[in-house]
Formats: sequence, C-alpha cells, structure tokens
Amino acid sequence: MGKSLRCFVVLIISASLLTGCWDRRELEERASVLAIAIDQDESNENLYKMTVQIPIPIKIAGSSGQGGGGNADAVKVMSVTGRTVTDAANNLQLRLNQRLFLGHTRVLALSEEVAKEGVQDIMDSFRREPQIRRLLWPIVVKGKASSLLEIKPQLEQIPVVFLMGLIENGMKLGRIPDQTLGDYFNQTSNQTMETFLNYVEASKDEVSWKGVAVFRGHKMAGKLDSVQSWTLINLRNEKPGGDIVIPLPDTKNGYVSFRPHFVKTKLRIHEQDAFSATYHCELQGDIVELTEDLNIPAEQFIVQMQALIKKEMENRAKKLMLQLQKQYNSDILKLGLTLRAEHYQQYWETHDWKKDFRDFPVRVKYTIKLRRLGMEMQ
Repeated sequence: MGKSLRCFVVLIISASLLTGCWDRRELEERASVLAIAIDQDESNENLYKMTVQIPIPIKIAGSSGQGGGGNADAVKVMSVTGRTVTDAANNLQLRLNQRLFLGHTRVLALSEEVAKEGVQDIMDSFRREPQIRRLLWPIVVKGKASSLLEIKPQLEQIPVVFLMGLIENGMKLGRIPDQTLGDYFNQTSNQTMETFLNYVEASKDEVSWKGVAVFRGHKMAGKLDSVQSWTLINLRNEKPGGDIVIPLPDTKNGYVSFRPHFVKTKLRIHEQDAFSATYHCELQGDIVELTEDLNIPAEQFIVQMQALIKKEMENRAKKLMLQLQKQYNSDILKLGLTLRAEHYQQYWETHDWKKDFRDFPVRVKYTIKLRRLGMEMQ
C-alpha cells in the first residue's frame, strides 16, 4: 500500500509539470514592432514623436496562401507623441486592437536633432524594458528619423528588412561597424571610453550608410564620414573597411584602388618622459584597379604602391585623431580602456581622462602588404 501511494504522489507531481502554456498568446494577437523612430515633435519641443513600423502578416507575400501586396500594403507606419518614450508607447497602445510587442524590434532610429540634444532619457526607457533585445541596432538618421521607416525599396517587401540586410552585409564585409544597443549601454556605463552609433541618410526609395555619429556622454558631438569611419574600425575593431582610392602622383587623371582584406592592429603605451600611445596597423590587400600604366617593373611597382598607400592611410589616421581629440574630445578608440588596464596606478589614478584625452600624444603607423596585383593583358 505504501508503494502504491508513493507511485500515485509521483504521478500527480509529474502531471503538474505538464500543464502547458496557460498564458500563451498567438502571434496574430500581437502587434509586433520591427522598427522605432524617435523625433522631436514639430509643434511642441517638449514632446517626443515616436513612429513605429508594424508588419501586416496577412498582406506579406506567401503568407496563408495570399498573393501579398506592395511595400505600402505589407506594413503599417504609425506616429504618436508623448512626454516620454513610455508615454508615447501608451498612447500608441490606445490606437491598436492588439497588444503592442517590442520583442521583435530590430532598429531604433534617432534623429540627429534628438541625438545632439541628448538621448539619456530615451535610452533609459529601452534599458528598463525587458522585451527590448540588446542586439537591436540604434542608428542616427540625418534629418527626420521617421523618414527611415517610410522608405519604399523595391528589393524588399518590408522596408526595415532592407535596412537590416544593408547593415548585416556591411558588417560581414568589415565596412560597417557592428554597434548594438547592448554595446551602447556597456560603453556609456564605462568611464574609460565614449560611444558611437551608425549614421545613415534616408530618401524616398533607399537608405545609405554615411559613417558614424560620435558621442560624448549621451550627446552626439559630431560625425565621421565613411572614409574616416573605415580608419576608425581599422584601429578599433581590426576590420578592413572599404576600398582605398588614391590619385597616382605625376599623372593627370590616374588612380589606384587598394582593397584591404586583413587587418592586424597593436596598441603600445610608452612611458618615457611622458605617456604617449602608438597604433601599429598592418593592412594586407590587393590592387583591384589601376587607371594608368606606370610602365615600371613589378618589384618597383610594389614598393611604390605600398609607400603610396601607407602615406595615404597615415594621413587619414592623423585627420581622424584631430577630429576625435581636438574637435569632439571623444575617445571612441578605447584608448582609455588600455591605459586603465595596463597603467592604473602610474597614470589612471592621477589623471582625468575625460580632459586629458584631448592632448594625449597619439601616433598611428601603417604597414602595407600587397598580396596580389591583379590580372592584366600583355
């Protein structure tokens, strides 16, 4: 009898663990937001204007046997205002017949105006919201952030999917930095560094990556164009960036195009008379275009091209450091992180890095190695 009772108790306990999803909610009962844009309200500067892009599953091609519609039919773009992001989200919920769901949000677009005013209060809302994924991409948009959600690209039915593909492919090619919301939170919580976000421009039919927005604290201090951004990710992330197009000296309209494939960067901190830093960056890549024949032997051509590319990259790095130090005073290179890790007592404890970064001596030295010169007709 005792054995039967024990078996019965085990059976009851086991059954209680198989109760199923009693609080389940079907996907069709949720209004899933794929992208959010934040602007200043035009009529009241004390209000935020929040624009969201919500896909309509039944109108997406291939769903439930439907033929699908155009870009405008596949998504719904809605705008609301509020004193805070949460207030705007509450106002949006009052206009929806389904529960608002942010777990699928992939893009957070901020207007340049909002970014320059400061985004701390905006980010605080997303930091506390458990539905928000830390892998979504916060992006600064030139002009109105809502314009990013209103594009109608012909290559994708859902506009934000086009933007996601642009960023993901750029990341794989090493041309666009992978800067997520989680990265933003970590960097703004760290006293050794500043943060940056990708910077894009949207038109009616397309969106293009223009570089990065540089932040000091939670405010946008300025921006770097695509060329300077590629130099930044050379030094910071060991990514190749885009093709390097350089005018050929002693020619009228000659150019050489160098495509980097591999990057290796080392940062050395020097302690002689005063602290200083040197970045040693090695680029390996191919010559992919030469618009004018120099009529010189291959050995001489290699030496000449390596010297030409080295000079160009060091000039770009010098310009980058002037912008980051003198113009924006923002250490997005993570130089302070290395100083604190390697020279905490000798330097970090006795200096204010937020002020000292502006005048800290930094040099950048490039080493160029040509792997291939490309095929040519003889």
